[in-house]
Amino acid sequence: MKEYHLNPLITAEEIASIVKRLADQISKDYAGRELVLVCILKGAFVFLSDLIRHLRIPAQVDFVRLASYGAGMVSCGKIEITKDVEIPLEKKDVLIIEDIVDSGRTLQFLKEHLALLNPRSIKVCALLDKKSRREVEVAADYLGTDVDDFFVVGYGIDFNEHYRHLPEIYHVTPIESTKE
Repeated sequence: MKEYHLNPLITAEEIASIVKRLADQISKDYAGRELVLVCILKGAFVFLSDLIRHLRIPAQVDFVRLASYGAGMVSCGKIEITKDVEIPLEKKDVLIIEDIVDSGRTLQFLKEHLALLNPRSIKVCALLDKKSRREVEVAADYLGTDVDDFFVVGYGIDFNEHYRHLPEIYHVTPIESTKE
């Protein structure tokens, strides 16, 4: 594997503060409602795990797996569902849990797909947002923080299935080889 430098971007303490803030707002907004958290695998599972432990309301959890990234650092543009929701969503409030909003295509695709299941509402909670990369108009209703156009890893977010285990978020830069 090519070597990369990990540049610190968001500390574990900052992440914990963001997650708590989001959970407090979600708990307030969805009090007394039937909430289903739909986590986009694999990148958002750590975020979901921390978020749900801070919620002060009951919520069901389901998962979807959407493939849109190949082995590189940019989306291939084609989105497919490789694991769909199993919980009936009709007349329930759905909150999509996403690690990072990039082009917006994945969220647009998933929102349209879930809308076919007749939920009462569909909103998005995203840890990170790269607004500079947006290709379609989509926004997170609950947003952790904006980030510049970096390729990020850590806190569940991977690069070719590496770096998910890191407790903080880093942006990745290639290490230039000095070999001739």
